[in-house]
Amino acid sequence: MKSIFLIPVFFLLLIHTISANSSSLATHGDEPTFQDFLAQFPKASLPYSFEAEQLQAELGNSAARSKANRLGWEYYHFLPMLEEIASINRMPVYPEPVAAFETQQFYAVLYNTGRQYTNNLKSYHISVFDKVGNHIATHFVAGANAELITEATILENLTAEVQSYLVNWAKPYQKGANDGNVIVSLTPAGRQMVSLTEGNVVEQVRWASNSPNIADKTLTANVR
Repeated sequence: MKSIFLIPVFFLLLIHTISANSSSLATHGDEPTFQDFLAQFPKASLPYSFEAEQLQAELGNSAARSKANRLGWEYYHFLPMLEEIASINRMPVYPEPVAAFETQQFYAVLYNTGRQYTNNLKSYHISVFDKVGNHIATHFVAGANAELITEATILENLTAEVQSYLVNWAKPYQKGANDGNVIVSLTPAGRQMVSLTEGNVVEQVRWASNSPNIADKTLTANVR
């Protein structure tokens, strides 16, 4: 009699196992492709520029800004920079797709590594891939925080002309209590050309130029 009751239980377990395996295969098959990833970014042409005036506006009141479009989590693994940022910063990363470019040899995507509660900080990175989707390099190219603005022009050959400026406020800048304060000038603080297809290793995330005396440093970004 015991065997009569065990047979239905056995078949139920077998069906559950087959169903679970099928579900796993279906989920794996639905993983986004590299082309799906590229489709998340608006297509744009080169050269592509960030001007200091545009970035300066990012330091203004964030309340009037529309909600940013965020990259879906299922695409994060295409951008190795996101893993590094998450490992060194406790605040969540919310990458915002900005633009996608295509050259004869490469694809490149431009995105802002925004974070919750820091809408007035922009940190624009560009990741370059070969035509089959292998990651080549990731670089910081432009951004703005309360101390430094970095503008850039990305050229057709995937090099970037990068210029940074120190931000000079009318009154001492106070985080969280800066209402009524205005930027009175920008002081040049470093200029260089960056090859966006070289490096291969995701760069450490930090703001590099902190003084007008620093004229030639790798301009990478750090969230404060």
